[in-house]
Amino acid sequence: MNLLSLFFGLLFLVSPPAQNDGLRYLENAIAKFNGIKDYVVDVKVHLDLEAVKAPDMEAKVYFKEPDKVKIDSKGLFFMPKDVGVINPRKFDPAKFLIQVIDTLTYEGDPAVRLSLTPKKDESGNHDIVLTIDKKDWLIREIGTAPSPGRTASAKITYGMFGGFMMPVKVDVKLDMGNVNGQAREFGGRRMRMNEMKGTVEVYYSNYKINTGLSDKIFERRNEE
Repeated sequence: MNLLSLFFGLLFLVSPPAQNDGLRYLENAIAKFNGIKDYVVDVKVHLDLEAVKAPDMEAKVYFKEPDKVKIDSKGLFFMPKDVGVINPRKFDPAKFLIQVIDTLTYEGDPAVRLSLTPKKDESGNHDIVLTIDKKDWLIREIGTAPSPGRTASAKITYGMFGGFMMPVKVDVKLDMGNVNGQAREFGGRRMRMNEMKGTVEVYYSNYKINTGLSDKIFERRNEE
């Protein structure tokens, strides 16, 4: 019995729950962003969707911690909601069950792939897969499956700005699959969701980081 107890004791010591490793990896990626209190950036979006023909769109994006966002554009502007504004804080570890699903080499550096499952079963909630490099603790890829037959994935390229690694380009792949009956307004016409198939390229430039943005910038103004 003593030998058996020792065996199981050793097994417990060398086999910690995978949740703990996943939590630590996610917290490291969030901590990488903690020094950023606010930023302003110029954004250009190029669409290549099967049923959408539109010129490149431009906007100025304002962000302030923890999750304030404002987008200023002169005309029509479309940007993927979940990946257009990079903010690792939205992946609050308290709200997800976190699992390590893969370890890999990403562009020559060690990386880990995490599955994030929302703890609350609410409308709009869905699993998220993050690829995080373990060298710089940056989120390199984000994948979601909002519903059966619908997928979206994003690959993020970074550059150095004011001492912080920030996105310079996000490549998004959309495939809304065979989703019928849902439509939204885009460019003056109703577009079925299953027409949202193709790629979106988002480019970022002219970052201004930690300038002390006022909360008033993010207040909604009632149109007269």
